[in-house]
Amino acid sequence: MAKRKKSATKTIVAIAVVLLFLIVSTVLDKTGVWDNLSQQVAPGDVQSVSIPEGVETLLTAHFIDVGQGDCTLFLSGDEAMLIDCGEKENAQTVLDTMTELGVEKLDYLVVTHAHTDHMGGMADILAVMPTEHILLSEPSDQSGSASVYEAFLDVADASGAEIILAKPDMTFSVGYASCKVLAPFEVSQSEENNNSVVLHITAGPTSFLMTGDAEKAVEKQIASHYPDLRATILKVGHHGSKTSTSRDFLTLLQPETAVISVGAGNSYGHPADDILTRLEDSGVKYYRTDISGTVTVTCTTETYYISTQR
Repeated sequence: MAKRKKSATKTIVAIAVVLLFLIVSTVLDKTGVWDNLSQQVAPGDVQSVSIPEGVETLLTAHFIDVGQGDCTLFLSGDEAMLIDCGEKENAQTVLDTMTELGVEKLDYLVVTHAHTDHMGGMADILAVMPTEHILLSEPSDQSGSASVYEAFLDVADASGAEIILAKPDMTFSVGYASCKVLAPFEVSQSEENNNSVVLHITAGPTSFLMTGDAEKAVEKQIASHYPDLRATILKVGHHGSKTSTSRDFLTLLQPETAVISVGAGNSYGHPADDILTRLEDSGVKYYRTDISGTVTVTCTTETYYISTQR
């Protein structure tokens, strides 16, 4: 009799577990949480990748975790390009990452716009990292980061690097990658985010759209000027804010993958739920630096591979 009681108890427990799972699954499905979890890449899913032997790597992009800011390092051949760097306190993290990756000089340093969460540490980086070209946009007269930006320009002038003002249709190369400036089209005095340098970068069959903090007004301009624009990988604009990543822009780009550079528990509420839902509805798999840490994209002659720090 004791054995039968134990068996019956196990059966009841098993049924209860199944029922609980079904109830939780139904709640998650109805609230949309289940879809969010299935679309978002969880930590540990792709911490490391194995590139097939003999496959040629054309470019590696490191979306470096700098908290609530932006920083991406592109490596191709023996050349390197750094786009933004986060706040001043992130400068050493960025320098350490470049050292670990064997970067001894920058062929291009890109400052998307004059906000410190994108360029606060640039003066410190430029002071120690030999740099050939600096690509930047003209800031507005109203920029709240004017003093920090001016300090960066002083270091830039003293560095000996060629300073280039970004203009649409400007092209250059970094190793095997071709790069094209898409924006800004003019200087915005009302919204510094819309002065962001927007870059389209192509390596083999894979392309990136690096948006800075460009908002919907600039996305509309880009769509008008480049109606055939596509991007395999989208760096989501303005850390996933509602001000960027319009549905029409996603429809134009048709990205497969997106990266959101964002700080954990930030006071802005980034990334916005609306943007995450929009990515999910568009079938875009996304990665967040606040969850996965640094996100690395390795582009080959055939495809691309993604790995995460955690």
